[in-house]
Order: sequence, then C-alpha cells, then structure tokens
Amino acid sequence: MTFWILVALLLALVVGVLLWSLLRQRGEIVDEVRENNVQVARQKLKELEADFKAGTLDEQAFQQAREELEQELLEDTRVVEQRASVTAFGRRSGVVFLAVLLPAASLGLYGWLGSPQLSSDRAVAEVEALHARMRAGGEAPTLEEIVQTLEKRVKEKPDDAEAWFMLGRVYSSERRFSEAAKTFEKVAKLTDEHPQALVAWADALAMTQGGRMRGKPYELVKKALEKAPEDSTALWLAGKGASETGDYQNAIYYWRQAEAGLADNPDYVRELRGLIAQAKQAAAAAGLQVEDPGSAVDLEAASSGIRLQVTLSPKLRDKVKPGEPLFIFAKAPSGPPMPVAAVRLTAGQLPAQVELTDGNLIRGGSLKDYKQLKIAARIARSGQPMAASGDFQSAEKLVQVGAGKPVELVIDQVVP
Repeated sequence: MTFWILVALLLALVVGVLLWSLLRQRGEIVDEVRENNVQVARQKLKELEADFKAGTLDEQAFQQAREELEQELLEDTRVVEQRASVTAFGRRSGVVFLAVLLPAASLGLYGWLGSPQLSSDRAVAEVEALHARMRAGGEAPTLEEIVQTLEKRVKEKPDDAEAWFMLGRVYSSERRFSEAAKTFEKVAKLTDEHPQALVAWADALAMTQGGRMRGKPYELVKKALEKAPEDSTALWLAGKGASETGDYQNAIYYWRQAEAGLADNPDYVRELRGLIAQAKQAAAAAGLQVEDPGSAVDLEAASSGIRLQVTLSPKLRDKVKPGEPLFIFAKAPSGPPMPVAAVRLTAGQLPAQVELTDGNLIRGGSLKDYKQLKIAARIARSGQPMAASGDFQSAEKLVQVGAGKPVELVIDQVVP
C-alpha cells in the first residue's frame, strides 16, 4: 500500500509540473515577454519626446521614429498571437494526454516493464530514489523516449489497443500525422471501429491533407457519428467536411448539434457560430437556400470582451489575396496614437467573428481600464502593420467598453 501511495503522489507531481510548465509557457512567459517589450517601448518613447522637446529632433523625424516604435509593438503582438493560438482539438488532446494518458501510460508501462516480484522495501526505495533525483533537477522523459517505449510495446504486444492509441497521440503531438493516421487505423481495427478511434484517425488523416476533411476523413467521422451521435468533436469535424463539399445545410446542422455539447465553453460556441455564419454566406453566394434550426445555447448578452463582426465589401473581394495579413486595432480616443490592443488574422478568414479580450492588450492591464476605444480593421497589402497606400481598411468606430453589443466593421475603404 505504501508503494502505491508513493506512485500516486509521484504521478501527481509529474503531471502537475508538466501542466504548470505548459500553462506558464502559454500564459506567464508570453506575458513576461510582452511586458518587457512594452517597458522598453515606453522608455524609447520618453527619450524621443525628450529629444523632440529639446529640439534635437524635428517633427517629421519624431513622427517617423514613433511610427517605427508602433510597428515594433505590433510585430510583438503578432508573435504573441502566434504563440498563444492553438486549435480547440489540439488543446483538448494536450490536456487529455497529460492529465489522463500519461498516468495511464506510466502505470501500464510499469506493469509491463517493472518487476512486480520486487519486495515492497525495494520498490519503495526505487520510487524514493526517482523522487529524489527529480527534486535534484532530474529531467522528465522526452517525447522521443516515450515514442521509443511505446513503439517497443506495440511490437511486442501488437494487440494492445491502448498502447497504439497513446502512440498515435504522441505522433500527432509531434506533427507526424501520416504515422499517426496509420496508428489510429490500427486502433480502429483492434477496437471494432470505436468512435474515438475513428475520430482520431479522421483528424490525423485530414492533417495529412492540409487540414481538409473532404474524402476519407469525412467518411470516418460520419461513421463515428453513427455510433456516437452526440460526440462534439465528431460533429465539429463533420460540419467541416460537409462545408468543404458544398453541403452547407448539413454543415449548419452538424455545428448546431456540436454547440449543445460545448455549451460550457463560450469560446468554442462563438467559433462554431462564426463557421455557421460563413456557411450561410457561402450558400447565399451559390444561390442556395439553407435552414438554420437555431441555437439551443444561450450565451450571456454581456461579455467581458468586445465582440466584433468583420466583413469585406464585395467591391474589394476580387482584389484581396487570402494570405494577406488582417489587423484589427483598438486605440484610446485620446493620448498616444499607438494601439492599446491588436489582433492579427488573414484576409482568407473573412468574414470573421472576433472577441477582443484582455489577452489582446499590448500594454497589459484590462479592457475595463478604458471607457471607450476606437476600433478599426485593415488588410495590410504591404504585409506591414503600419498603414500604407493601397491598403484596405474599415471606418474607425468609437465603442463603449462593456456595452455587450456586437460591433460591425466593414472593410470598404482604400488607403490613399
């Protein structure tokens, strides 16, 4: 009993350290980098203002230097957004792997590789030694070591579906999607096509096609839904597959059903609603009529962020390339012209539903620190955050922070 208590404590310690490290990388470390850059920018701005007041810089040079400083901050925002962005499915997979699969794998591997015949005293001694090594700075197993162990396991026990499934998850985390797809196919065969195996297989297979669900991946998730009709991940992917084939009606149905299973996660629900809006727009452009059964999820009218609906004017649609960067800026009505918050997307994501939150603030703090913000969107055809001639932009709108009303931005102007 003492041995298993120590094992449970050790597993809790390892998972806790890994989760803390992961969350810190996505939260604290990114915030620290951003805050350091902001502090440096503020100091540079003070120096520029001092030089301008002293007369060592003329107005033109001062404005140019301030614009360059603004561009540096926006570029920092772009990097932060890239680091923080992860797909919904990827987030769930990572948490499941660390919180569930890693302990399961550890216990399973102990049963397979360990020595159940060891005396209790010797087992306790070994666990305590490992614990002491970790406290002394020992490193946790690398992903490659986990892969090697699991690969050895499935070779020796090819009918172990759980080991195959964990191996597929690790392959996916390393972006080895082709190998992951083959691995999940093996799991599906061993488990009589269990829905989770089919969904994981479909997702990995789609990633080998650049994320497209058309074809085999779509067929797999539809088969999964026959056995698990309320699986939110399967419904989400099925909606994507239907949309890619032009079946916008079924795409809407799938996504509305997925909403019900994700009602406790407003961010996912809003993302689904954005996909539904895109499906409706695509159907209208194709001259198709679709029915929307409506949402059964009642999100709170008030939001801690600012909800934005960004669209592109039809007159500019043919002039925009999907990969061109799209910047959404929020500025204080008075004070320095530098944005206080920014979001970076691409033109290919239009129309887009975006929620501006505290995480998008460049200078830190909270949106609640501002009563009003001026918000606009711009497609930077030059590729740079700074406005340039020929860019496409929306009119600037003055927004009451905390009003809870969606704000519509229509990109319909050309920067002279």
